[in-house]
Amino acid sequence: MNLKDLSVPKIKKLERINGIVIKHLNKGIVVSCEEGAYLGIILSKEAKDLERNGYDLSVGATVEAELLDPRMLVDEEWYYIISITKLLQYSVWDDYMKKAETDEIMTVIPTEANLWWLLVDIYGIKGFLPLSQLAPVHYPRVEDGDQEHIFDHLLKLIWEEFKVRVINIDEDNKRMIFSEREGLREEREKIMENLETGNEYEWVISGISSYGLFVTIGGGLEGLVHISEITYGHVHDIHFFGKVGDKCKVKVIWFEDGKISFSMKKMRKDPWKIIPETFSVWDIVEGEIIRFVPYGAFIRLYEDINGLIHLSEISKKPIGNPSEVLRLWQRVAAKVILLDPRNRKAWLTIKGIEKDKIEEIKQAKPL
Repeated sequence: MNLKDLSVPKIKKLERINGIVIKHLNKGIVVSCEEGAYLGIILSKEAKDLERNGYDLSVGATVEAELLDPRMLVDEEWYYIISITKLLQYSVWDDYMKKAETDEIMTVIPTEANLWWLLVDIYGIKGFLPLSQLAPVHYPRVEDGDQEHIFDHLLKLIWEEFKVRVINIDEDNKRMIFSEREGLREEREKIMENLETGNEYEWVISGISSYGLFVTIGGGLEGLVHISEITYGHVHDIHFFGKVGDKCKVKVIWFEDGKISFSMKKMRKDPWKIIPETFSVWDIVEGEIIRFVPYGAFIRLYEDINGLIHLSEISKKPIGNPSEVLRLWQRVAAKVILLDPRNRKAWLTIKGIEKDKIEEIKQAKPL
C-alpha cells in the first residue's frame, strides 16, 4: 500500500472520540471510531490493564477514548493509536483532588509492594501508602527487623481494600500519599473519648512480641497487654495465649496521649486468692510437671499457677538435674509443704510419697 494513496480523515490530536470495539488482535484491540470514520487501536498492554480493572472491551462494547495521533501498521492495516486510560486518568485525578479537599475517606487497593510502602495504581495514577501510615492491624511488626519477613507481610496485603485519606499531593507528577491511620481517625477518636481505666473490651490480637500482645479494635486503635498482664502464672510461651486475629477480653489499666495498656489477667479472679481456700499445707495433690529449672521442677498447682518442687524434694538420693527422676508432662502426686499467697509462692515435695501409697494418691486433689 502506498502511503500517498492513504486517505486520512481530518482529526485533531488529543480529541475525545467515541467508538465500538470490533476485533481483538495480538497487538491490541481495534475500535471503529466516530461511526466508522477511521480505525483506532488500544495497545495490548493498556488493554490488559483495563480488562484487569474490570473495563469491558468485548466485541460490540462502546468506548470513549482519546486520540493520540500517531499511526501504526498492524497486519497491513493502518490504525490510529487511541487511549482510554488517558481519559480515565483525568477522571481519577479529579476525583482524588475533590476527596482530598473535602477530607473524604476513599477505598484503594494496592497492586505492588516494597519495603517502604504499598503502591496503588489506578489507570496510571500513582498513590503511595507508606508503612508508617498503615493501621496497627496491618503494620508489619517484626522485632528483629528482618526485611524478608517485612516484605512477605506486605505482599499479603496486595489486592486488599484499604480505607484511606489523602495526606499529600504532588500535582506536577500526579502522585498522592495515602494514610490508613487517617482513614480510621473518627473511629479512633470516638473510642478514646469514652476510654476510662477499668473499662472492659473484646479486642483482636494484632501483633505478638517477646514483651506482650498488641490488641486493636476496628484496626485503628491499638494497645499493649504487657507479658506481666497476660496471666497470673508464668508465661513460658507467649504464643500459647493467642495468635494474630484471635479475639481476647481485656481491661484498661492505663492510658495517656493515645497510648493504652491493657490487662488480660485482671479479667478473672486472682487464683492466689482461691488457692488458700482450696489447698492447705500437707495436702497431697496430683498434677503435671510443666517446666524444669536448674534448681528443681514446677508442677501445675491451680489453673496456670505452678508450685516448685526443689531438687532436694524430688529424691531421697542427691541429684543434679530434675530430669534424672522426672519427665515433662508427667503426672505425679506431691505434698504441699509451703503456701505463701502474699509472695505468690508454693513449694511441694514428692519425697516420701512412695508408690505403695495408692489410696492416698487416689484421694489426692486434682489440679
